Amino acid sequence: VDQAAVDKAIESGLQFLKSEETPDRPVLESDEFRLLTYLHGGMPEETPELQGLLKKCLEAPLDKTYKVSVLAMCLEELDRVRYQHKIAQCGQYLLDNQKPNGGWGYGEATPTTHDVPSGASRKDVPSGGGKTPTGERIKPEVKGKIKLTKKREGPAARSDHSNAQYAALGMRACHDAGIVFPKDALTKCKGYWEASQHPSQEKAGGKVASGGTAPGTPRGWCYNDTQDASCGRGGPAYGSMTAGSVASLCIYDHMLCKDFRKDKAVLDGLAWLDRNWSVTENVGPSETAKGVANAWLYYYLYAVERTGMLYDTSLIGSHDWYLEGARELLAAQKADGSWDASHFKNATRDTCFAILFLKRATRRLTASGGAK
Repeated sequence: VDQAAVDKAIESGLQFLKSEETPDRPVLESDEFRLLTYLHGGMPEETPELQGLLKKCLEAPLDKTYKVSVLAMCLEELDRVRYQHKIAQCGQYLLDNQKPNGGWGYGEATPTTHDVPSGASRKDVPSGGGKTPTGERIKPEVKGKIKLTKKREGPAARSDHSNAQYAALGMRACHDAGIVFPKDALTKCKGYWEASQHPSQEKAGGKVASGGTAPGTPRGWCYNDTQDASCGRGGPAYGSMTAGSVASLCIYDHMLCKDFRKDKAVLDGLAWLDRNWSVTENVGPSETAKGVANAWLYYYLYAVERTGMLYDTSLIGSHDWYLEGARELLAAQKADGSWDASHFKNATRDTCFAILFLKRATRRLTASGGAK
């Protein structure tokens, strides 16, 4: 990969995001994703755009799974000690919106988050300070832990694997900030993904790559765990859900002190990605977008990035996921610095996903530090 070209593309993408007005809050929350992209993209923390967006996100209600999960990721990346109690509020929200099957839907506001003090005035707490040679923030040591207790079950609406995979990212951020979840809640999380993985299929729908070398039997995931009018377990497995599911299992194995490299569900998911490999389409196809080839394309690529980083591998089967993905992204960037080749044509989200991929923004589990 031409690193100079990657750096230039990221900078151009950040300039586009700074120039854009945040759209009305859609399903995937633009404010929090934009803030996460600013933080990982290298925007200085004192920049007015970053500080203004941070203030807006901190003041917003904790009322949706995506929003709360990505906010926890932002605050853990920014300063997991200073914002520990706000991160704990995010953790309480996620815990109390978890359904009995271990999954999540879109979620709803819960007064239980107010049981955790915000800690917003703890400005005397020193940050980690500085960055590593590769540009990662040096995380401050977490000396105190906050243990959470589940106060209620999540709402009755169905779970889906998109909200659930972002909940896993939020819980990982909480874990690294010293937030302790009940073990039975984590066990339910892991069981949710194991129970919803599809049976083995020699050939999935859509484009199928050949010559894969990943160990395991190809088994993937679709969008949700119940049958309904538009999508469900009867639909095909596809790329974005499978990549996000593998990453989620790695997170929960890590939090439960299990070896994700020996997890059959993980290995089978990687084998599915290898067998159905692409960086130009979300193979499956996605039943939530009527089967179009570019359905949620950059959402999918960001899920691939998380899989590669969390499993700590440069190859998914025989495929160099970063090399292939970065080349595709560099070729697809528009003159104004944006990306928008996904079917839903939302340049803000696509640009965020593209930059997060190019930055390899997800910290490896073995190097995350966790709470000490």
